[in-house]
Amino acid sequence: MFISMFKYDVAVSVAEEDKAVAELIVAGLKQRNVRYYFYLENQVEGWGQPIMDITSDSYGKNSRFILAITSRFYPQGYWAGIERLIALRHRRFNVLQLRLDDTPIDGLSKHVVYLEWRNNPAEIAEILWRKVRQQRRQQARVHVWPRALMALLLIILLLVYFFNWTVMRPVSERPGPKTDKILIAGNGRDSFYISNTEVTVAQYRAFCDRQGIAFPLQLPAAHENGPIVNVTWEEALAYCKSLQGRLPTESEWEDAARGGLFTKYSGSGTANEVAVYNRAKPAAVASKAPNGYGLYDMTGNVAEWCADWSDSSQKWKSVRGGTYNSKINPVNELAVGYRAKEAPSTRSPYIGFRIVWDKK
Repeated sequence: MFISMFKYDVAVSVAEEDKAVAELIVAGLKQRNVRYYFYLENQVEGWGQPIMDITSDSYGKNSRFILAITSRFYPQGYWAGIERLIALRHRRFNVLQLRLDDTPIDGLSKHVVYLEWRNNPAEIAEILWRKVRQQRRQQARVHVWPRALMALLLIILLLVYFFNWTVMRPVSERPGPKTDKILIAGNGRDSFYISNTEVTVAQYRAFCDRQGIAFPLQLPAAHENGPIVNVTWEEALAYCKSLQGRLPTESEWEDAARGGLFTKYSGSGTANEVAVYNRAKPAAVASKAPNGYGLYDMTGNVAEWCADWSDSSQKWKSVRGGTYNSKINPVNELAVGYRAKEAPSTRSPYIGFRIVWDKK
């Protein structure tokens, strides 16, 4: 009998501020012998293991259902966000939402049935147990396929895989565009060169290997041709210096982003033509059209560190360009003139960078 096996029946995704609710529910699951993953109770098993690997497995292939306990804190939680991205990618139709309030959550449709928290952990645990039992019974009714049919299916799958890998390989896995230095003429200041793409995962990985330093955690299923994220301002600057470059000033970044035009976005008045935005993850660099200078992703994909301090107290560094989860309403976070800031020590899944070189 062919039955899909899961290590966990339920993986609990919750913001740190709401963990008390999760603790009440998992107590009920434990009484009903439901196998669950909850980070506070799996510390011994996970000690010494890569955090991203544990998260990817627990909220992906290893769990039958994902219980997403959502509230106003959920969108702000770093690991809750990672867990949600993994669950929506691998277990989209098995994500069960328990709302503590009516905060909208990206990727969780309001048209899918959800439950509301009414201080009823026993009831929630009972419903989860029934869903687990129902799916177990459905799987138990699957019959063994004849061996000949299984062999034929395997051959077809191998052929499809070979075709997809060699012919229909995704853009994000193909060799990326060559990084070129684009000359930007001085506008009341010295001319400079700027890289036509954001620094990629592959490029930063090679830098880490050369320097013998740790490679930062990336988003689940990040591709080598996608933009590097989760690097601090200091780490971005160190990469630039290794190539005899630096980070752009805000003035340089904005001149390059405008591309010689006065459009709302970098290279167009229409965001969708030039920007990766309103998505759950970034795309490969240069997936959209370039601006007038031949620069890609100055609008959207990931925001970019700039050299300047954003404030006189020198606590915040400027961040420009918008990111893959940016919105254009009610505030247009993709407009060329939109400004953001972050502490230089920040590691964000939404921030990357590109390089500038002085013209000598």
